[in-house]
Amino acid sequence: MFLGVHISGRPVIGLCNATSWRGRVEVFLGRELPPETSSSRTSGVLISWFRNHFGQCPVNADDQIVTYYCIAWVMHPFGCVLFLDGTGDTAPWMYVPYHTDWDTTGGYSWGSAVLGYLYRQLCEACRRTLQNASIGGCVYLLQLWMWSRLLVGRPTVKEPREWFNVPGLRRRPTYAYLWDQVKGPFARNKRDYIEFANEIDTLTPGLVSLLNLSCFFSAVITT
Repeated sequence: MFLGVHISGRPVIGLCNATSWRGRVEVFLGRELPPETSSSRTSGVLISWFRNHFGQCPVNADDQIVTYYCIAWVMHPFGCVLFLDGTGDTAPWMYVPYHTDWDTTGGYSWGSAVLGYLYRQLCEACRRTLQNASIGGCVYLLQLWMWSRLLVGRPTVKEPREWFNVPGLRRRPTYAYLWDQVKGPFARNKRDYIEFANEIDTLTPGLVSLLNLSCFFSAVITT
């Protein structure tokens, strides 16, 4: 609905074997990873490394090189959008086995995996106590859900830009495109958090019921 990824198909489950994951990723990408150090990530590859080494595919690249760049392109949104970890700069290696066969990759329920991963990250974020602790998961999906279901903090929706002509429904914009052109809900950006918290604090049981009813009719009208 929001991201356009499948919610049907095979589940993205299985045991994660951390042994020799660097070697497997190097075979997968056709390129050596940076030397391992005491500060190296153990959960994946740095996004900055991806951008530096796969930012531009060579003009005369053969099919194998193009394949490597395509794989890197897929892993980039996995680490930056869909399966963002708490650091925000690592592409996870645990999903590499699901991309070794392009004919089956699209048959997995990636939408369910993204939602499950987000739930897990929300749970872990509630228990983090470090000053620089952050939240992982697809926070973009969380933001879109909040804008769709909660009136508090919802931006003002402007007229969306016209979508270009494409064949088939699969290439049409998703529901998230509704929020392509928006205006911030608060006059001063630096007070967003305070204003948002104040609106939440003023909610009453009756107002919450009214908001839920309003969200229901909004969902009916826009779907």
